[in-house]
Amino acid sequence: MSGNGAKVPNQGPIVISAPSPGLPDLVIPAGSGGGCVTSGPFKDMKVNLGPVNLSIPGNKSVSNGDGLSYNPRCLKRDLSDYANKRFANASSIARTIINQDNIEDFQMTMQGVPGTNDIGIHGGGHYSMGGDPGRDLFVSPGDPFFYLHHGMIDRTWWIWQMLDAKTRTSAAGISGTGTFLNQPPSPDTTLDTIIDLGYAAGPPIRMRDLMSTTDGPFCYIYL
Repeated sequence: MSGNGAKVPNQGPIVISAPSPGLPDLVIPAGSGGGCVTSGPFKDMKVNLGPVNLSIPGNKSVSNGDGLSYNPRCLKRDLSDYANKRFANASSIARTIINQDNIEDFQMTMQGVPGTNDIGIHGGGHYSMGGDPGRDLFVSPGDPFFYLHHGMIDRTWWIWQMLDAKTRTSAAGISGTGTFLNQPPSPDTTLDTIIDLGYAAGPPIRMRDLMSTTDGPFCYIYL
């Protein structure tokens, strides 16, 4: 997977702005890299989309218009054990799985409840890899690390489902609308909602056929 980016000295912290006025910002120290990946199979890799909303050291963010135009640049990483130890450690994963008995609480724990200074195990993984596009929510799949991280997120979700498979692969395993935190507002998701990711996936499919890793078109489990 290659390693860290080249060391960039004297980086300021990463600041995640609070979702509402009066709440504290979340400050994460910069990692140990910051520059272009310099070794391994991805050292010459180009990132082509974005940035859309990339957090960078010094309480700043950058974008390239709508982020969808062709913008080739090197893959950057800024590996951080701080974010991993604080948000995405083994105890956090266990609490996310064991302590939540409904999908809404599970989702919010995994993502981090806005305003609590907790970005959950999902955000913790992204900020552990850091860099560009790792810290950009919209184009983070541009870093191959993304797929290992989201494989673990999917595994966490699967383990939680298997604690009560009949309930958690049914309508009780769905909560909220089709947009994160309902921004922008959208209809509630149901088992009959059609999921269409266009070029990013296969043909449109109903939500009910995506709830199980074995009963629908999928055929996999985790160990």
